[in-house]
Amino acid sequence: MISFRTMTPADLPAVLAIEQHSHPSPWPLRGLEESLAAHRSVVMLDAQMTVLGFAFVQKILDEAHLLDIAIEPTRRGKGYGRQLMQHLLSEAMPADIAHWFLEVRASNSAAIALYSSLGFNEMGLRRNYYRDAQGSEDAVLMAYTV
Repeated sequence: MISFRTMTPADLPAVLAIEQHSHPSPWPLRGLEESLAAHRSVVMLDAQMTVLGFAFVQKILDEAHLLDIAIEPTRRGKGYGRQLMQHLLSEAMPADIAHWFLEVRASNSAAIALYSSLGFNEMGLRRNYYRDAQGSEDAVLMAYTV
């Protein structure tokens, strides 16, 4: 059984571990703490209340911007990312959200396919958006209208 709830500071060690194993340049603990304080955040839990994934969303007026999302690496490919996104789109945000935006690494074809299947459309490219030890990578800007 999967459940969702608002993230708390007690979730940050699990969220940090997932973050560090999910992104080439993960957010540091301080960045996660700041996002927890400033933005909407959700954790996805299994029946044992283990954190399977998380998301941070910034709300500005009638827009939502997906800032960060990740699923625990051993749980990927099992539909958890889709469930988390569906929860965000349908239940986790206020009803006045009219538009969603996100950036995704241009090389992350699985995520792009997921977002496209949920109704997101490619809006453009942000050149050299992601930086890491190997250099930089473009981001695909995607949008969804409710």
